[in-house]
Amino acid sequence: MAKSSKDVVMPGDELGVIEEYMPGNGTYEDDGKIKASSVGTLDLDTKSRKAGVSVSRKFSVPEVGDLVEGIVTLVKDDKAVVSIVGIRGKRPLTGEFTGELHISQAAKSYTKSMHDVTNVNDRILAKVITGWTPYQLSTADDNLGVIFATCTKCGDSLVLRGDKLVCLAEKVYERRKVSSEYSLRE
Repeated sequence: MAKSSKDVVMPGDELGVIEEYMPGNGTYEDDGKIKASSVGTLDLDTKSRKAGVSVSRKFSVPEVGDLVEGIVTLVKDDKAVVSIVGIRGKRPLTGEFTGELHISQAAKSYTKSMHDVTNVNDRILAKVITGWTPYQLSTADDNLGVIFATCTKCGDSLVLRGDKLVCLAEKVYERRKVSSEYSLRE
């Protein structure tokens, strides 16, 4: 077993095998392996031969309904991959979390391509719609979407002018699904 007692564990982490321990609080058995079902501290009880997880409120993981901020790391025609960097109104994250924004969850209206919604390195505000990894995200609500973006040509910050994003250096407009919380306005 790679983990030792009192290590911080995440959902899905392997804690042991049923030949060594019985599943305890905050765990489940999967094909003979004991895995964590929640974030917490590993609690190995050698007397009762149980592996459990002690849940602590100091840990924070994305949950359904949470508003998360993330950095877009990959954009394809039908989805974007997002590195979740924070949860609004909660403690700092306990680890690295990945989200996916599918084109069907990008906006309320028809969207032809995710390239019209976001781009790599954009900072977005999204809602978590599933409770497992990779977390499925939505930016369909008006307050959700891109909250900071840079020009794809020169890397300067894009400024919101009316309802369009413009690069003042290159004098070009770029398409995004912009949040009502976009940071740079003209």
